[in-house]
Amino acid sequence: MNNKKILILGGAGALGKTLIKKYYDTNEIIIFSRDEHKHYYLLKDYPKLKSVIGDIRDPQSIMHVLHTYKPTIVINAAALKHVPMCQSNPYESIKTNIIGHQHVIDSVQTFGGVEALIFVSTDKACKPINVYGMCKALAEELYIKYANSQSTTKVVLVRYGNVLESTGSVIPLFKGILKSGASILPITHMYMTRFLLTLDDATALIENAYNSQDSHGKIAIPKVKSLRIVDVADALIKQYGPTDIKLVEVGIRPGEKLHEEMISSEEWARSVEYDKFFLIGNTIVRNEIKSYNSLDSLMAATEAYNFLKISGVFND
Repeated sequence: MNNKKILILGGAGALGKTLIKKYYDTNEIIIFSRDEHKHYYLLKDYPKLKSVIGDIRDPQSIMHVLHTYKPTIVINAAALKHVPMCQSNPYESIKTNIIGHQHVIDSVQTFGGVEALIFVSTDKACKPINVYGMCKALAEELYIKYANSQSTTKVVLVRYGNVLESTGSVIPLFKGILKSGASILPITHMYMTRFLLTLDDATALIENAYNSQDSHGKIAIPKVKSLRIVDVADALIKQYGPTDIKLVEVGIRPGEKLHEEMISSEEWARSVEYDKFFLIGNTIVRNEIKSYNSLDSLMAATEAYNFLKISGVFND
């Protein structure tokens, strides 16, 4: 993306910051979110950034930012994403993670000047069992329906797993416990696995999906491996200590899966493989029963440690 006006909804979060860093020098960037505290500090680092306080629950605020800055690309990373919080506050999740996205689609359609609309989804939308995943799965359908209704605005969906060290993720939690000198490190389940991506992996998927000629109305999935949560814990213990800390299983939280999927067996039949990603469409393209899940894509323990090290998790 070069010489574009890029509006990032939910742009003050971890992904938004990485997108700003990636595109700041060659594009005009507008961020839109309700967290004024994060806006304040982002403007210190990126003085040319355009900052708008707003919420996708409010269609008027979306129309305001569209008419004020006339973006050519809209990246929608806005979400309530904490699984247990969405589970205990389902209606609040619905207002942001479904209704809010319909507001975005309606506003983009009414405004009429957007070249590309990119929606950031989650692996929890694949065969969802929790409120967050169900909301995101329905949101995916909203964007696909909008894509199929018109060809003026390119509509791209990206779906991926947990981002390393993002707000509320397990690595900052483990680091905090280890640095506190605690004697116990809680693990939800000893067999739990997760897809973990770097922020650079996430932004690369957005770029690849945006550039693909085949991605309109389809869901892009990155080619990445997964990790055992106990391997993540062991790697952090090795780095930070204490080596005698005990891993204690505390049980899966409400709405959590033991393993995640990014492509279900039903979607696999409708997916096309590219060099660095998959695209899930509406047409059956192969007769194969398979899924892309975190149990079958695991790194070895030593590979997990090296992955975390190379990704900069230990750089503090």
